[in-house]
Amino acid sequence: MTLPLPSFQWLSEPAHQAILTLLAQRGGEGRFVGSAVRNTLLGEPIHDYDIATTHLPEGVEQLCAAANIKTVPTGRQYGTLTVLYPPHIYEVTSLRRDIRTDGRHAQV
Repeated sequence: MTLPLPSFQWLSEPAHQAILTLLAQRGGEGRFVGSAVRNTLLGEPIHDYDIATTHLPEGVEQLCAAANIKTVPTGRQYGTLTVLYPPHIYEVTSLRRDIRTDGRHAQV
């Protein structure tokens, strides 16, 4: 039995490509993760966008500031910034290693 392949056509949206291009600067990269990927695989609507990046939060802030893109330090202690790039809001989190976690709260 062959399963139908899900369409990740949403990745080609100009806003998404602009954010990935921004995060590719200075030798970095960004990867869509989380519910957008899960919902695509399940064939469900996408409600939010999470991106993992190789940049530290300070680097994301600098790149966004240079491009006049607003950021909000929503979870800075976990390496997360909210990036406001209309028409979307992105949660951008630095790739990290959890030192300790209880399944919900992590020491990173």
